[in-house]
Amino acid sequence: MALISVVSPIYGCRKCLPALAEAVKKAFEGSKLDWELILVDDRAPDEPWEIIEELSRKNPKIHGVRLSRNHGQHLAIWAGLKAAKGDWVSVIDCDLQDDPAIIPQLHVQSIKDKVDAVIVSRGDWKDTVFRRFTSKVFYKLMKVLAGVHFKSDVGNFGLYSRRMVNVLLSFQEKEIFLPIMIVLTGLPKSEYKINRSDRHKGVSSYSLMRLLKLAVSIIIRFSDRPLKLSIIVGLAFTSFSSLLSILLVIAWTVGSFSVPGWASLFLSIWFLSGLILAVLGIHGFYIGRIFTEVQNRPRVIVETTTNSDKTY
Repeated sequence: MALISVVSPIYGCRKCLPALAEAVKKAFEGSKLDWELILVDDRAPDEPWEIIEELSRKNPKIHGVRLSRNHGQHLAIWAGLKAAKGDWVSVIDCDLQDDPAIIPQLHVQSIKDKVDAVIVSRGDWKDTVFRRFTSKVFYKLMKVLAGVHFKSDVGNFGLYSRRMVNVLLSFQEKEIFLPIMIVLTGLPKSEYKINRSDRHKGVSSYSLMRLLKLAVSIIIRFSDRPLKLSIIVGLAFTSFSSLLSILLVIAWTVGSFSVPGWASLFLSIWFLSGLILAVLGIHGFYIGRIFTEVQNRPRVIVETTTNSDKTY
């Protein structure tokens, strides 16, 4: 009997947890699959840990992992992947927009297609227009600047084989973003399309500024395209200035040269200075990322789990 580990990062949905646990339990009723539910407390302000402990006491298949501080959704997922013991691992959001009932179907498809991952496509996404727009902009930035191509209608929800999970856990990067890392494994995968459900409780914790911050972190972590673009921009301006110099020399030789005004001179200086600072800033992001990596600190710190009183 295959064991399915269901991993859910918990932030801002304390009231969803009983419904989430019940939905996961019902999803496997009547199937030949065994299951466990791993709830990763990402230290949300609404303090969900006491509910996670209560659910764990009532059902031994439910396990809690409490992080020492807020690490963010994807690092919380990584902590859940590390704690998962299943032959297959499913990652779902805690607000029940991801329907656990289809997990057995994902397992059937994974066996049929002989793949290591079945990624769920969201289909019709029931959320605010602004939320859908910011998400599409986010994924567009990823494609253009990170150079990794994946669809904007897929997220973390899916079913992943033990082989894929082991490969993911072998990655040493400090910055984690599951959809990109799934692509980077190169392992075979397929897609399962279903309309995303309404949010059970609460609202998304991803504001526009938080999405932009995440986008910058991922782009710097997974791609050197901004560095290449800075070189291209620099060469473009060098070529433009060289051409302009030739034109000025020609104008001077035919006697039509006139002294330029102060306004254009100062505008040019300010523009080029801003461009130089922007390029230096891009390089600074990469130096900062190198600094973070060489510190070699742990990605996440687990304070405790429902299975042990040991702290880390």
